[in-house]
Amino acid sequence: MKRIVLSSYKQDRDSDLTTTSKRIVEKMENNPNFPNPPAALATLKQLLPEYHNAVANAKGRDKEMVAVKRAKKAAVVTLLTELAAYVTLTCNGDEALLLNSGFEISGENGEKRVPVIQKLLVELGPPGEVTTRVKRVAGARAYMHQYTTEPPGSDTVWISEGSTNAYYTFRGLKSTVRYWFRVVALGPAGQTVYSPVDVRVVQ
Repeated sequence: MKRIVLSSYKQDRDSDLTTTSKRIVEKMENNPNFPNPPAALATLKQLLPEYHNAVANAKGRDKEMVAVKRAKKAAVVTLLTELAAYVTLTCNGDEALLLNSGFEISGENGEKRVPVIQKLLVELGPPGEVTTRVKRVAGARAYMHQYTTEPPGSDTVWISEGSTNAYYTFRGLKSTVRYWFRVVALGPAGQTVYSPVDVRVVQ
């Protein structure tokens, strides 16, 4: 049974969400256990002061300020969900590593299975852009969209971007370079399901 991190934050109070987010940013930044964190980490760090100010401004119950605070909170929750997916995949059930990320552990895997990903679509866009897409997986909480520039093997380092969507567009890739792509779906109890791997030469 693998341990997983807490990945649901919608019901958290603003003060608790702020504390949790700050802890995760502090623990994960420049952490050698998480050498390739998704862009969500830097985005979360940048967003936290805005969220803190929005919470303070909303205390007067002004409808506009409350709406701004809700939007900031939703953005923070989305970023935490992406980071939780990355940490779950990276740690592979290692309790010490999970705790080292700043996330709290939510429990053990259940027996519920996540459906297999049968097909991966890799769509070439403008120069440097590639979109990975799979059919939405029933029960999946998040997806990790990944690529590598070396033939996949047991020691391959995959670059990951977490998302709650079954599709993601990578930008800034090098033209004429061969990339291998895959998508990992993460289930409600930390289960991982991998798509087939596909290779493309980026425009």
